Amino acid sequence: MNEADELIELCVRALVAQMIAAPGVELHVTRTCVLGLTDEPLADFNRLILGAEAGAEEFLIRATARAKERGRPLVATMSPGVAEALGPVAARLGFAKVGSSPLMMLDPDVPVRPGRSLKIVRVLDAQEVAVAGDLIAAAFEETREVIARYIEVGMTPTSGVETYVGYGEDGAMCTVSMTPTGDTGAISLMATPPEHQRKGLGQALLS
Repeated sequence: MNEADELIELCVRALVAQMIAAPGVELHVTRTCVLGLTDEPLADFNRLILGAEAGAEEFLIRATARAKERGRPLVATMSPGVAEALGPVAARLGFAKVGSSPLMMLDPDVPVRPGRSLKIVRVLDAQEVAVAGDLIAAAFEETREVIARYIEVGMTPTSGVETYVGYGEDGAMCTVSMTPTGDTGAISLMATPPEHQRKGLGQALLS
């Protein structure tokens, strides 16, 4: 399995763990594909991930039909090989290509230079959940209520997703969510409010 396909599999697991507690959630999952729909009529909360498997085209067609049945917008993420093969099918179904996401992997043998000094706290209680939610809402310019309903609800010690907050001289400054699987961790969400961006906080939090 190449690195891109491995990352897509991790993204599938991360999406399930993140969305499972969301209101109105509906999940359709295979090993490398997932459709996640919710009651929120925003594309960020209705997602499709397609990995390399024999039934990916059929999954895409069924997922699109189901999203239309529920009247939901849909954001699709595909591995590079799948995007090349199924791009024309997706276009016929009404999808428009809007860009690509960097699929990055850090080998455990690669030395990591520490970033700026931050206090890193894992989100394990209601107070830290609220802090992380504030950061996410500010970073993505989303209403606080939506973040509480669809993201904070999955921030529990046993959800399978670990969330951390980075504290600096200005208090809580950034947050990251990670889904560990074996000896690999998939970074599924990073959020830094605009006033704290371009200060090396993301590197510091990850390192």
